[in-house]
Amino acid sequence: MKKVGFLLAVSAAVVLCAQETYIPVEDMMPGNWFVKSVQKTRKDREQYYRSKLDKLKNGAGRAQFAEAFHLMLENNGLPSYRVEDEAIERALKWKKGDFTFHNNFFYTRTGCTSWIITPEVSATGACMVQKNRDYKGQNLLSARLFRAFPGKYKVITVNDLWSSGAGAVMNERGLMIVQNDGNSAVGSAYYNRSTHIGSIFTLRYVAEHCANLDEAAAMMKKLHRMGLVRSLSLYLMADLDRGMIFEATPRYFACGEVNFSFEVRANNYLLPGMRNVIKQKRDAFLNGANRRYAASEFLRNVIAEKGKVAPFDLMRLARFREPEIEKQFKFRSVCVDASLSSIMFVPDRQFPDYLSVTFVALGPQRHTVFLPIPMGLTAVPESLANGDWGKRALDLKKKLPLDHNFIPEFEKVETRFIDEYFVVREQARKLLVNGKRKEAAALLDNVFRRQYKEAQEFLSTISNKAKVIEEKK
Repeated sequence: MKKVGFLLAVSAAVVLCAQETYIPVEDMMPGNWFVKSVQKTRKDREQYYRSKLDKLKNGAGRAQFAEAFHLMLENNGLPSYRVEDEAIERALKWKKGDFTFHNNFFYTRTGCTSWIITPEVSATGACMVQKNRDYKGQNLLSARLFRAFPGKYKVITVNDLWSSGAGAVMNERGLMIVQNDGNSAVGSAYYNRSTHIGSIFTLRYVAEHCANLDEAAAMMKKLHRMGLVRSLSLYLMADLDRGMIFEATPRYFACGEVNFSFEVRANNYLLPGMRNVIKQKRDAFLNGANRRYAASEFLRNVIAEKGKVAPFDLMRLARFREPEIEKQFKFRSVCVDASLSSIMFVPDRQFPDYLSVTFVALGPQRHTVFLPIPMGLTAVPESLANGDWGKRALDLKKKLPLDHNFIPEFEKVETRFIDEYFVVREQARKLLVNGKRKEAAALLDNVFRRQYKEAQEFLSTISNKAKVIEEKK
């Protein structure tokens, strides 16, 4: 790893972006982290969601669902999120029960391709997990770092802005979970429970309560055994040492441990027995199978060439495309036109609560940079949490084609960000070893805020170049 000249004592006044508002990670007011992140979009989005609620179920029915939802958890000896949901409802001035209903009916699944890298081939010596989000029509993406309740694990989540769940999550102990859709044509008989936990909220729920893979696996099995989760989903879960794949329909459930150097999944059920309980259409199956093959082939080539897989390799995989081959065979690329984001979790063995890092390409990954977000930050920028950052990439996508020529410039910035972060990480590690947690957090805040500002400036430069290209056409 290259040594980068980086001044330890950087003035906070220099690195702070003056116009940027930051949301504290530690805020003990229930639901505050969520309410602050959606404030800007309430005027445009709230009416849309309210109209959808009314079409799905009347107000009394929504209140009945919410009460049944919280009782379902409490009666099964599981912690309920009643306090948070009701605090959010009061802040938004929604009727009691409306947010609980909204949060578990609108947000059930997220399309994607995901992979787990195991320690023997990971350049960091611990598992890494990454997810590409593929979905059409979503333009409000949010990355949020928060601790919702005292005694619960701090988490970083990446998901749709108006959901309090997570399409991808890592907690402060290094537990990582991502979710893929399970392509299936199963009938309504599989949905045999009207009150349920949405599968997107399931990820956050497990991450906030479980310290490692064994605990997470036990909770996931319990939730499905009790019929509390209604979904057609694949869950990829890992801690520092091991990875597991969970495949679930509301009625059937299977899990298997990752026993090779990596595992890639798209949307296909592959574990023993699961193929027999679903009905996948040929095109849907080939779509997922081809993306899985392309990602697996990429990783095999990296391991054969280098012996190890590093974060930068995974950034390249997230953007991997073979447009020439796709002219003859469909779905050969990992990054597709519907790709919305890519999230890579890289935990730290010694200080996972501070030095674990999430590399987030929020927005189409070929039109934004992977930004390192350390777990030890004290606050996150509002524009990262409120959807603005993702929309920036979507706007750039309108100006630049999917296979544009600026990828080397993106990679140059990202390589520098990676090198700088890992240098600062070791400086922060020395502070943590000596018990200087506030100083370590300040160091992480400084490097993140400086890189965030540089990423903004870089994307503005690319946008200007794209505008010039458009004008010349």
